[in-house]
Amino acid sequence: MQEPSKIVKGRVRPPPLPAPLVSRPRIEGLLARLIEDYPVVYIYATAGAGKTTAVLQAAQTITRPVAWLSASRTDETTGQFLTYLEEALARQVPGVAGVATGAMAAGLPHTNVAGLLAEALGDAPVVLVLDDAERLATAEATLVVLGSFLRYLPPTARTVLVGRSELSIDLGSRTIRLVAGIGEDDLAFTREEAAQALVAAGNPDTDPDKAMKATGGWVAGVLFEAWRSADHVPGMGGEADPLHGYLSTQILSPLTPEEVDFLVTTSVLDQVTPAFAEALGPANPAARLHQLRARHLPANWSRDGHALRCHPRFREYLLELLNRRPSAEAREIRHRHAALLARHDHYEEAVAEFLEVGALPEALVAAEHCLEAVTERADLQLAEQWLAALAPVRDSRRRLAPAELMLAVAGENYREAVELADDLADDGERESLARSSSRAGALMSWSYMHVGELGLARSMLDFTAPGPSRDAMQYCLTLVDDGPPRIPPARALCGDSFDALVMRVHYYRGYFGLTMEHWTTGWAARVGESWRIGALLDMGRTEEAVRLFDATSAGAGEGVWFSAILTVKVMCRLGRVDEARRALQMGRTRIRTSGSIMLKMFSYLEEADLELRVGGDLAAAKTALLHILDLPESKQYLFVREQALASLGLIMLRDGDAATAAKHLREVVAAAVRSDRVFSLAHAGVYLAEAEWRLGNPDAADRAADVALDAAYRQGTNHPILQALTDYPGVLSRRLDAEADRDSDWHVLGRAWGSSHGGTTATVGAKIVLTEFGAVALSVNGADVKPRIKKSYELLAYLLDRRASEATRDELLGALFDGRTSDSNLSYLRQAIHHLRQVLPEDARLEVVAGGVRLGSEALITSESLRFEELVAEAAALRGGDRLGTMRRALELVGRGPYLPGVKSVWAEEHRAHLRDRATSLRFEAAETAVGLDELVEAEKFIAQVLREDPFHEAAYRLAMRLADATGDETRVVAVYRSCEHALAEIGAAPSAATRDLLTRLHR
Repeated sequence: MQEPSKIVKGRVRPPPLPAPLVSRPRIEGLLARLIEDYPVVYIYATAGAGKTTAVLQAAQTITRPVAWLSASRTDETTGQFLTYLEEALARQVPGVAGVATGAMAAGLPHTNVAGLLAEALGDAPVVLVLDDAERLATAEATLVVLGSFLRYLPPTARTVLVGRSELSIDLGSRTIRLVAGIGEDDLAFTREEAAQALVAAGNPDTDPDKAMKATGGWVAGVLFEAWRSADHVPGMGGEADPLHGYLSTQILSPLTPEEVDFLVTTSVLDQVTPAFAEALGPANPAARLHQLRARHLPANWSRDGHALRCHPRFREYLLELLNRRPSAEAREIRHRHAALLARHDHYEEAVAEFLEVGALPEALVAAEHCLEAVTERADLQLAEQWLAALAPVRDSRRRLAPAELMLAVAGENYREAVELADDLADDGERESLARSSSRAGALMSWSYMHVGELGLARSMLDFTAPGPSRDAMQYCLTLVDDGPPRIPPARALCGDSFDALVMRVHYYRGYFGLTMEHWTTGWAARVGESWRIGALLDMGRTEEAVRLFDATSAGAGEGVWFSAILTVKVMCRLGRVDEARRALQMGRTRIRTSGSIMLKMFSYLEEADLELRVGGDLAAAKTALLHILDLPESKQYLFVREQALASLGLIMLRDGDAATAAKHLREVVAAAVRSDRVFSLAHAGVYLAEAEWRLGNPDAADRAADVALDAAYRQGTNHPILQALTDYPGVLSRRLDAEADRDSDWHVLGRAWGSSHGGTTATVGAKIVLTEFGAVALSVNGADVKPRIKKSYELLAYLLDRRASEATRDELLGALFDGRTSDSNLSYLRQAIHHLRQVLPEDARLEVVAGGVRLGSEALITSESLRFEELVAEAAALRGGDRLGTMRRALELVGRGPYLPGVKSVWAEEHRAHLRDRATSLRFEAAETAVGLDELVEAEKFIAQVLREDPFHEAAYRLAMRLADATGDETRVVAVYRSCEHALAEIGAAPSAATRDLLTRLHR
């Protein structure tokens, strides 16, 4: 891996305070107060207004650590800006070191990187000062990144923007409430401050009133005595810019030609030292600096007087003078400056300077040191520009090849990467490159794997240099190996951009829990957000997946897999068939361009899944699957073949061809078990169990079902197996009948399966929300709206509960008015409909149809009871802590109070009882889950509430007995059993054999 270019340290440390210095308690106090009270403070004023000095002085009066960053024209490259921003912050908050550079290396969009960097500050009370901010005014991409950083800034941190012009930054709500600023009027000298400044500058006889009148309090004007020159008028000194005229007549004109020449020549330097100046050509630079030290210049000096740093506006003017010199002379100075930058390892700046002066060979040499780092942090546009500019002098494709490979893979242009690898092979350099660079070898292997050249993908690793990238790629190849992984998943992580590939393999091996667990903190949390979204969908966490999908879609740089595969998955889960089909067709154009056979097969898998789930066209699904299986490559890509055969087996079952289904599914289960790939195993195991049962093989059916249950455990989610059991619930029924222990894993899954029915995705993206528990209210886009009559709320609740169909007038009268069909009730119903339509937005209005009403099919509207059902279904698909957390959220909803309080219709009472029963069942399942997590206190609370609501819940008594035993309380075990016995006796029943057997085992 390349080392990044060294940091120009002068940019990330505060400049020294100028001398003479005027104490300004007024400004210091104002800035200190603003910094404490507002997250973002801006100081926008003209050059020479004392902005930087004011901040430096205020910084001495506050207790917060101050991170300093001086903006540069090179910050138009967002990766460069983030690198320097991280360095500046890390000097005060060491914990942020590596957050931005690591995230960029992983290929994250730079807006996301900025947010991560801000969040990494945690509770640190740091103040970031961004000086010379006007240099970013035209850097639109950098301003977007800066805006992201400021929006995610923790509440304890502060930012001060210092510049000559206002920046266009999107701060969200902070623009109005959380931003403050000061301008030229605030910074201008008062009469008293001007008098002090004149004395400090050695001009005590100057009248401060005249000075104020002439300058308006402009700090630079006072300090440089501009008003005393008759020549100080706009346009003097041959300059159109008044300040340039001032600098020409008042600063440069008193200097000798040699001194001016020295300042102009060295203006390319951020900081002028004798050594740096000598590299540019001036003779005897140490003596020249000594002479200038005695001059009255708008510049800062090091304490020893050996280093000069010009005021930014002064330096800009000097640079303009440099550009006015003969082009050959100016080009030679910049060429020497580029060479100086390269000698001190500032390679990126050196490449920019070399390219500016047309020194392509030297630029190529510098680029070899830093282009990989530029590409790794996802500055892809800059990398492409450099490659294009340097193409005429690349005497070998080997030069810059690692960066070119990275660029192609980052853009998912696998055909391009393979063409480069093949060209290198033709030149006899492919193997030597792989031997010298583990990353380059792994990138070529990954690209060959994508285009169907598995033999070359494997052979590349035979001569690729050992290293983390090679290990990661070996793990990637386990997707197509017919055997268990040769490298453990955890060892595959390598700490750089290859981790994103490892995450893809975790996903397609079916390690959904592992996909989530390895990305919980820091910048790694967003390394593979596309794959996290996929895992969330397959774990049944649809709302969370859609939220992350929307956030990722809003960022830049959607990849091919995201747009062509993941978008189809998301639209399919949301039931948006037309959108999914459009995404499928559009995505195939991008896939063809990429050259990836893997992505092509994924696309057909998604088409089949779409038709099987929601499209309903089984013939189209079968055609898509056969298209995959007819490809010669499908026999090599075993993980794709397993998915295709599992879906084809389902189709054969639906067609009644159990024998063919079993043939396909046996192949899937055997290969998946052999290779430890569980992506399709839960589905395939259930479908095989059904096929074997139909073929008269009950023992084989039980074994296949148990394989599916084990796969669910390995996946870390119940969602896939519950989906499959919904297709064939007989598999579950037969396993439950065979299990004597009512608390077995199959019975626990059976209860989860029962809870999973009734969930919807109706709440995803809802704009209209009906509050039902504890109070009744309606909100539209977050604002409360109030229909004129209360019956409108009940009407909406009823329609939402019956979302799939319309309600006739007679049905509404029966449900909401207990069947009373009087004229007054009919009139009241019409009013309820009318007033509800009035408060709903146009795109969500009730549709009045012949004889009844219904909610518009496109209405994004939901209710708390629907949200409760959705959370219950989501919890059923989860395991462990995620499941318990989701159950808590669902129970918190119903715990807010009774459903539709005050509503007494028959329908409301029935639905209230239904929700109460659902909540009781959920509390029992939550208690079971809590026991499995050793959360015994919480489990006891759940069980106690279950038994208060349902004193005849025998399974709850058994769980309470086990809880008592877990705490060593044998007396309580017996007491719980006696309570169960007495409760059941009230209804003429007695404890079951399972409960009696449990007492015998526990009461020793």
